[in-house]
Amino acid sequence: MKKMMRVATALAALAAVPLHSSGTPQLASKVLVNDVKTYEISRLYTTLSFTATKWMVFKEEGVFQEFNGTMTYSAADPAKCKIDVTVQAASLDTRSPGRDKVLRSDDFFDVEKFPTLSFHSTKVTSNGADSYEVQGDLTIHGVTKTANVLVKLIGARLMPGIGDFAGFETTFTIDRREFGVLGTRWSGNSVAIDPTVTIHLLIGGVRDTK
Repeated sequence: MKKMMRVATALAALAAVPLHSSGTPQLASKVLVNDVKTYEISRLYTTLSFTATKWMVFKEEGVFQEFNGTMTYSAADPAKCKIDVTVQAASLDTRSPGRDKVLRSDDFFDVEKFPTLSFHSTKVTSNGADSYEVQGDLTIHGVTKTANVLVKLIGARLMPGIGDFAGFETTFTIDRREFGVLGTRWSGNSVAIDPTVTIHLLIGGVRDTK
């Protein structure tokens, strides 16, 4: 009799758990909701760099030192992922004050007229394990173009007592002429500076867990 009572109690408890059509307990949906996290883009863990070929001989690299933004990540639902970042154009640094001055001038970035660069995602889809295709509006030199880039998840981890972190990486190319970054006075031809610029981004996000 006691054994039958225990079986009946177990069946009653199981029947009380609401199920989705897939048979997954209601608790699973709460896990998916909590999976969506928004991170602040950290200057400590982020590198925004660009590389151009000069005289068909050298690769010259620069970085942007000042930027801010957020990114939202969900491992379960890529459609909920997004990124918004704004970069201060005058913060470019190529380790050469003279070169930086030229790049900041109206011959290239024209930072006085166009003080910021930005990227705002409009769509994120999965492209395989830990890989995503991100579509968004890329604005450089006041010109906005749709960009499609492949982004790789480096990792996402909650470290108790330390913080909640997420890291991503992407490399893609643009034609600077499409954004009006012409360098007409200094490099009006493709031999001086190749029009194709490689952009390499290491994006590190930190989430406040307090």
